[in-house]
This record gives sequence, C-alpha cells and structure tokens, in this order.
Amino acid sequence: MITALLNTQEQQLTLLLSLLEQEKVALEQDDTIALFAVAEQKEQALAEISKADAELEASAEKSQLKTDLTLSKQVDTVKLLLQQCQQQNALNGEIIQASNEKVRQLSAVIGQLQNQNASTYDKLGKKHSSQRMGKGFKA
Repeated sequence: MITALLNTQEQQLTLLLSLLEQEKVALEQDDTIALFAVAEQKEQALAEISKADAELEASAEKSQLKTDLTLSKQVDTVKLLLQQCQQQNALNGEIIQASNEKVRQLSAVIGQLQNQNASTYDKLGKKHSSQRMGKGFKA
C-alpha cells in the first residue's frame, strides 16, 4: 500500500516536472493555448500528489518510511523531484514577472505616445491633433 502511494507520488512529480518544463517553453514562446492545456494537466497532477500525500500521512505504515531502507530511498527520490519542481516553478515565475514588466513598460510607452501632442496638417495647412488621425475616412 505505502509503496504504491510513493510510486504514485514519484510518477506524478515526474509528470509535473515535465509539465513545468513545457510551461517554460510555452511562456518563452507566448503560446497561451499551450499554457492553458498545461495548466489543466498541472492541476490534475497536483491533485493526485496531494491525495497520495494525505493517504501517506494517514497510513498506519508511515513509520516504515524512515525504517525501511528501500522506502527511505524512494522518499528521498520523491523529495528530490519535489525540489526540482519547485525550482522550475520559481524559474517560470521569474519568466512571468519579466513578461509582465515588459507589458507594463510597453503600456507606459503607448500611453506616453497617446498623450503627446503629435500634430498633422491638412491640405489647407490647418493643424490637427493625433487623435483625429485616421478619422473621417470612408474607405
């Protein structure tokens, strides 16, 4: 029973690590469709990990995790996978923050450009503000 739960955690953490790497690629490529697909799969994997963790915690055999050498090694493997997932998740978070900062900066530049008094002149030499540019065309 306890070995099966550890196997489940190990498999799901391996899957989660793979999904986090896919998420990184999707973030770097601005692929929102892939991000949504990965997010759904991540939720499922996290639910399975959490379920197995709760079952391990409630197990009467949990004391074997420290006493049985084979189980102890498997726990170490699970902990290592969890650490790798956390590192990858932190990296993805940094990519998201950098992307948000770029969007914020671009938004500020666009806002500045919209507020400038850029002017154009019509064929009679009358000055028009940039807010009128492109209006009045019936193409």
